[in-house]
Amino acid sequence: MTHPGACPREREVLAQAQAGALTVESRWHLASCDACAEALLVTSFLEQAASEASVEVPPAGLVWWKAQLRLRREAEQRAARPILWMERAALILATVSLGVAGAWWRLEAGPLLWWAGAAGIGVLGAVAAGAVWLAWSRRA
Repeated sequence: MTHPGACPREREVLAQAQAGALTVESRWHLASCDACAEALLVTSFLEQAASEASVEVPPAGLVWWKAQLRLRREAEQRAARPILWMERAALILATVSLGVAGAWWRLEAGPLLWWAGAAGIGVLGAVAAGAVWLAWSRRA
């Protein structure tokens, strides 16, 4: 299939040039035919660029393995997202509860309520400390 402006001798001249055996007649033709001269120039440029380019393609098994690792890592991150949100919510709730229990404890109700408040603050403090530890231990 030829394109507009193509010379009917283009393939012949390119084949001779690729073989390195241009005849005198083909050299004269190249000097007078712009289409063949341009085709030879482009072909030689592309062959030179292809010979200089050194692309190392990794083995297919390695590419597949890395893709599987990436998919697994992304799935783990998606699965862990709700857990992280619940840990943060527990940390906030424990902190607010500790503040409320501390305010209630300062009201100086009777001795029984004082001990109940102290126990509540201790439990909430332990829960808050556990939530903080859980939230920060996952980052390491």
